[in-house]
Formats: sequence, structure tokens, C-alpha cells
Amino acid sequence: RVGGRLYRYRARLLASRHSPLGSPLFSSSTRRPQPAAAMLPLTAGRAALRRAGGATSRRVPASPCHRPIAQGPRRAAMMCSGRTSTIMPTGATARRLLAGRCLSTGEGSSQAIETSPETRGNTPQHRQIDEPSSLVPLTEDEFDPAGVMSRVRKASGWNQGRRDAENRNKFGGKWDHGFVRDAVDDYERHLKYVLKHVEASGSHARNEGSERETLKGVLSGIHPDVHKCVSAERLLSPKSLASAARALTRMRLDTPVLSQRIRDIERLIGMIGWTPITEELSYRLLEANCKAGNVRRALALLELRRARGYAPRESQDQLDRAQQTAKSLRQGEKEFIHVLTSIQSAQLPLRRSRNIFQHEADVSESLIDNPTRYLDAVLINMNERGVPLTPILAAKMLNCYASTGRTGRATHFFYRVVRGATLEEGDGAKDDVEGIVDNARLKMRMHSPPPFRKIPSAAKGSSFAHDTTEGMRNEGLPIEAASGSGKTKYDQEIEREYSLSLTAAFAFADSLTHGACGHAPIELDITGWNALIKACCNRGAFHRALKILNETLPQKGIEPDYYSYNAILAGLARVGDITSLKEYLVNMTNKRILINKFTVEAMADGFLNVGDISGASSMVQDIFNQHETLPPYTTHLKIIEFALSNGLIFEAKRHVYFVQQLWKWQPSQHHDARFIRMIETTRRNPKLSKQALQKMFQYFGEELVDDDFF
Repeated sequence: RVGGRLYRYRARLLASRHSPLGSPLFSSSTRRPQPAAAMLPLTAGRAALRRAGGATSRRVPASPCHRPIAQGPRRAAMMCSGRTSTIMPTGATARRLLAGRCLSTGEGSSQAIETSPETRGNTPQHRQIDEPSSLVPLTEDEFDPAGVMSRVRKASGWNQGRRDAENRNKFGGKWDHGFVRDAVDDYERHLKYVLKHVEASGSHARNEGSERETLKGVLSGIHPDVHKCVSAERLLSPKSLASAARALTRMRLDTPVLSQRIRDIERLIGMIGWTPITEELSYRLLEANCKAGNVRRALALLELRRARGYAPRESQDQLDRAQQTAKSLRQGEKEFIHVLTSIQSAQLPLRRSRNIFQHEADVSESLIDNPTRYLDAVLINMNERGVPLTPILAAKMLNCYASTGRTGRATHFFYRVVRGATLEEGDGAKDDVEGIVDNARLKMRMHSPPPFRKIPSAAKGSSFAHDTTEGMRNEGLPIEAASGSGKTKYDQEIEREYSLSLTAAFAFADSLTHGACGHAPIELDITGWNALIKACCNRGAFHRALKILNETLPQKGIEPDYYSYNAILAGLARVGDITSLKEYLVNMTNKRILINKFTVEAMADGFLNVGDISGASSMVQDIFNQHETLPPYTTHLKIIEFALSNGLIFEAKRHVYFVQQLWKWQPSQHHDARFIRMIETTRRNPKLSKQALQKMFQYFGEELVDDDFF
């Protein structure tokens, strides 16, 4: 029965899978059969895996929208379009890009995703593009194209075109997101008004070979006012759409909402059909789609820019005007960094609420748990446009493997918070239950500690042959490890089946050092190795991360930095490995590595997870006294909340006394500006004020009176 349910579940998963990442350039009706071609250079991930003697494979077969890239000189176009030949995307094809046509259906690509109970945990929710919008339809009296374009241009500019002093006085130094949203909403309403007029006149349906109608003639009767008819042409100009796309990135919307908004505006422009794609417009659409996480649309625009011969942004003159140094950003790298950002934006559901009880092979491919083929497409586009691969770009690519959230091997639920008293059998009458529950306080119930195979200090160099097969299956480890093979934890972590995404990350990194997709071989710097360390910690491969820190980096002559240690400390804190936390904190101190607020936060989280509240408070105070570093304000609140929920009232007040010492602290000539600024930021935080602390104690049913303050 279990095997039958699993088979039916996978069948439903394959049948209902859709791609929310963006639509390709070409429709499936023009797809050509793949020609027989000579063997061309392998992609980055496959080349390294072939050298290693194998290739990765997922348990769930790839859907047609996510099949691997075929070999050839135009892999980016093939992935986006499903074709095996390269066609210059101009004319109707460019309009189809703006109209948002889907590869498989030729319809709008933002389809509603039907989620099954098995896949609901890791599937992003998007509304249908044909749903009625909440925007009020525009009336004839409200039609003002000149006014709306003036507001859109102001919204797309830095600081809305205001001076710094004026913005500081009017908005308190903050961005006026409401103004930007209103401007983009008005622009979309005007586009719908124009589309309604074009559909009524029938001017949107024209053939390529017929006589072209002028835009002025199409919009001549859109409004009784002649001046507004002339101004309506500006709504459909590439410059206006570029300003609207740039304003979209400054609306401060959630990623799924932003993705839908840019698709709606693109479809409106494409259905009207009078806006050509220019160099500036293609770049602004690329920038907006990348921030919204539309990976396939971003790659399609990247391929369009390559096919039309547009120079990669930013040029050296633009970098000089923006006062960018060559160390932070080089010529032609910015638009590729945008595409890497789109991959991380599409992975946002995994970082927010990844289903840790689901094996990574069963995660929906639309969430890009393994971004290797998308990175291959970026590398190929860079090579064809003459942009060299640098260690900085390589580190950003590897960071895509570390931004997919944490799996069950790297996570453990140590406690749960409950409200209400729990009656044991025979304790009181049932009539008193309601009164007991109403007067009950918040309590913390600790769970059992994590299994020893999750804790590096408990499994260091040990064998897992005596562990049960069921336990290994629950942790997602290979079943062979429980069959008496005697493999250590590190031996299991370096196996391909331990984590396909982690295997692909190391294979991709290895291919970059040998030369991938036509690029020259490079050596990873500390930033690239830190990305691999973080990816290992997110997958629970702590021994593999520690081997990089203790052996690989010294062999290559690279000194680990505070980010290397903080990534490992954060991972160890999530599994409650206090022994390893103390050991690596001592290593940081002996090597004179900077201890910052994230180091203190990781140490405090580790102590709190195992229920050592006194140790967490003492650790924060000791690091402050010895290293002049404070954690984020949330750590102070967490320590107090843990103490109150466990009934340790005096322990909570002890940390309140420490916070009060920060209130009374006075700088001296021996303190630097960084330390003074850190203290002032903590002191002025309203969440750590006297009123906020008293309110927190009241929430847990305790009192913090005036006598408890200095």
C-alpha cells in the first residue's frame, strides 16, 4: 500500500507541475527537431561530474518545462525557448515576449498553480493573471497621460526627484513607497484604458505584411481632448515602459506580488502591440523580472540582448558616473548579477518555509533547489558576450546553492510554547478546567534532544553501522549506511546520494577551477569557499564544512574569516552542539578573528536551544566585556522570553539589569566610533525600553516594578 501511494503521488506530482518562473520567448508550435550535432563543450556541472565518473539524477523525472539543456552554442536560448536553433527575436517574437506567451500553451504564462496536499508545503502561491484586478477602471475624465507619466518618471528616479533635505523633512529620511505604488497603479489603469480603446477599434489585430498603421491614427479618438490624444502616445513609448519597470522595483512589494505586477504590465503592453523593445527597455525589464524572481523571463531577456548585440551593462562610463570602483563591480557584470539575484528571489519560498520533512528530490523544480543549469546558461551568455568570469562572480553563483533554506538534517525542534495548564488524570474536577486555562501562563515544553548523528561532536569519526535503517531513512541518509558498511559521518556526507544539490554545488565549483563553458580556469577566493561552507551547513553536512575550514583552506593558503566561522557556528547552534560551539569560539579568539554580533547571536542561540538560559546570558555579558560586541536586540528579547516561559523570573531580571547597564554606559577616550555607535543603537531601541520590558513581563504574567530598575 505504501508503494502504491508513493507511485500515485509521483504521478499526480508530474501531472500537475507547472512553471511559475516566467515564460520563454518562443511558442511550442515553432519547435524544431533537434539536429544531429558534433560533441560540443559540456556544461559546468556535467563536465565535473563526468570527470568524477558519474552524473546526478533526481528521483522525480523532469517535466517538459524543466528538461536539461541540450549541448550546443546557444544553451541559454534553448533552455528559455525549447528550441535547438538560434533565431533573432525581433518583430512579432519580441511582442510575444511582452505579451507573456507560454511555451507549452501559447497563453499567458502566469497560470494558477494547482497544489496537491503533498506539494502544498513547497509550492509558491500565485493568482491567475486573468483574475479581476483590484484597480478601479479609469474613466474618461480621469484620463491624463501627461500627468501619469510625470509621476512615473518621478517615481523611477532616485529619491523621487527630491532633494535630500526636503525628503528628510517630509518623510523622515525614508522612501515614499506609497507615492511609487500610486504612480504605477495609475500607469496600469491608463494602459487598460488604452487597451480597451484599441480592442474596440480593432487596430491591435494586424499582420506583418499589411500596411502599418501609425500610432497617432490609432489613438486619435481615445479622448475628446486633442492634447491628451497626442500625450497618449507617450504611454506606449519604450522610455515610458522602462521608467515604469524601474519604478516597479521600488514599490517594496513581496516577491510573488511584484512578479505578478510586472507580468500584468508586460501583458498589457504586449496586447496593445505598439511598443518596440529597445536597449534601455530590455535592460529595465531584465532588472524588474530579476528582482521579482522570474528566472526564465530574465534568461529570455538576457538572450534577447545577446542576439541583438547589446553591450552588457554597466559600461565603464556608467560605472565612473555612479562612482563604482573596479574592485566592487567590473564592466559588463551588473546584468548578470541581476540574473543571479532572480535565482535567489525564486528560492525565497525555500528560505521562508521549507518543508524539512520532505526529501529534496521531491521538492518542486520550480523552486530551483538545484540551480546548476541556470548558472550554465549565465556562463554561456557571459562567454558569448565577452564578459570574463571573476572570483567575485563565481562566489555569487555558488551562493545560489546556499540560499535554498535548511533541510531536516540541519534543523531540530528543541521546544514548543504552550498556553494553558495541563491536567493529569485525577487532578481536580473538569469544571475547574476553564478557570485554570484562563489564568494559565505561557510555558515552554522542551522536546527530546536531537539524535547523535546530527551533532558533529557526538558523531566525530564514529561509525553509524549500529544505527537503525528507519532512523537513517527519516534523516534522508543513504540506506546503505545502516546496512553494516561502517561508514563515518563524513563518508556519508561526501556521497552523491546524501544531497544531490550539495553534490552539484561542489561539482560546479570544481568545473569553474578547470574552465567552464569557455571561460578560463579560476581559483576560488574565501568568498566562494564560504558559500560552499554555508551550503554544507544548510544541508547538515557539518563534517564536510569543517573539513573545508580546517584542511582545504590551509592547504590552499587561504585564511578563513569571521564569515566562515559564523556560518559554522550558526549551523552548530541549530543542532545544539555546545561542545563544538565553545571549541570554535576559542579558535576564533586564538586566531584573532573578528567576533561580531552574529557570532554572539549564534552562541546565545546554541545555549538557549539546549535550555541553558543562564549560560546564554552569561555568554552575552562575557563577550561584551572581553570583545566589546553586542548581539542584535532580538537576542536580548529571546533570553528574557526563554527565562520567563521557563519560570526563571530572577534569571530574566538578571538580564534586564545587564540591559540597564547599557543605558547607563558612558563612552571614554579609549572607545572607538564603532563601539560607541553599537551601544547607542542598542540603548535607543524602543523594544528594549522600560515600557517595552514591563509589557513583556506582563504578557508572561509577571511584574517588573520600578524597584527593579536603577
